[in-house]
Amino acid sequence: MVRVGIEAMNVFGGSAVLDVMGLARHRGLDLPRMENLLMREKAVALPFEDPVTFGANAAKPLLDRLDPEERDRVELLITCTESGIDFSKSVSTYLHDVLGLSRNCRMFELKQACYAGTAGLQMAVNFVLSQTSPGAKALVVATDISRYVLEEGRDVAEQDWSYAEPSGGAGAVAMLVSDVPHVFQVDVGASGSWTRAVPRRTASRGTSTSR
Repeated sequence: MVRVGIEAMNVFGGSAVLDVMGLARHRGLDLPRMENLLMREKAVALPFEDPVTFGANAAKPLLDRLDPEERDRVELLITCTESGIDFSKSVSTYLHDVLGLSRNCRMFELKQACYAGTAGLQMAVNFVLSQTSPGAKALVVATDISRYVLEEGRDVAEQDWSYAEPSGGAGAVAMLVSDVPHVFQVDVGASGSWTRAVPRRTASRGTSTSR
């Protein structure tokens, strides 16, 4: 059987951060509750940063290490995000252009809370295992920016998003998936899933979970 997994990966966490406890104090939140986050800083997207720039900064170092022949073997690009930059094209379209990938490249975007990155990796693994194009590589980029808008003139600590704001940041992870899994080799067949709808009464939005 063909070996498959992550050949290389990289993380980009942005260029600016905010002190989590400092933000909680500024918002007047319950500080002991914030300590459960086990976070010190959160990334903040600057005006010139968006899901495309985050994804490009995560993926470019991986591609720069490849020789031209290897780079041209990236034949699948999957972006995994809940963020958008317009009302038309997927983030994949922009990343494909910015990264200068081969024209012989399938590309699409996945939008699913919490699960899209895992789904993208699984799809990339199956693409390599299928041997549709022997020796081909897949690039999976999970990129997101969270923004919270709190209403003026209200008690911030009482607003729904106030406690979510300190834990939501910005960033991207890029994974090069191939049949030379230097970083992580998938144990093919040794995975499963369990899915159900999350009741809206216990979550801010109804989603399905799978792992």
